[in-house]
Amino acid sequence: MADETISIGPLTAVYPRLKTPDTKFDELGQYKADGLQSLADAEPNMKALATIFKKHTGKAPNKADNTMWSMELDDEGEQTGNVFWKLRVKNKLRKKDGQLWDRRPALFDASLRPVDVNPYGGSKYVVSADIYCWTAGAKVGVSLQPLGVQILELVEGSGPNASAMGFKAQEGYAGSSEYADDEPEEDSGSEGADAGEEEEDEGDY
Repeated sequence: MADETISIGPLTAVYPRLKTPDTKFDELGQYKADGLQSLADAEPNMKALATIFKKHTGKAPNKADNTMWSMELDDEGEQTGNVFWKLRVKNKLRKKDGQLWDRRPALFDASLRPVDVNPYGGSKYVVSADIYCWTAGAKVGVSLQPLGVQILELVEGSGPNASAMGFKAQEGYAGSSEYADDEPEEDSGSEGADAGEEEEDEGDY
């Protein structure tokens, strides 16, 4: 069960999945609010979570990589000074009726109004998460399950655009659609740093 909640951020989003769940490792889907934060800003929460982790498991979490965070590494394998927060929650089937429990985190804008958007990598947000202390057979751990996300700066997109595919604007045919007069956009689908590569979190349940 989730013992308590914690607020983490502001974070720079890395491979977020907050509109639709990621089904790569779980057919029911997993929502993600992963993000980067400077070590200096992250340390207070890291210390508080380390205390909870030790109380639940009997040992301190690995400082560089655990079920709650990892240290971001550059291309040479050196720490960048940023912390990559792992904020993920899986959908479940309800035991009584077998219906899907869609656990999509609630999304709010900076002024706390509910919104329905699709944040991309590079968005800035604050995450409210359950601190989930779990036991799975011989394994024990603590995971952070996002409940809600306050979006401070939104980077949004709906798929690859023309520039992302390598096209460049040229003289020639001009379509008559509502988008014909739009300026070419930068690719907003960039998902962030290598720290956000997909990984399966065994400790969600």
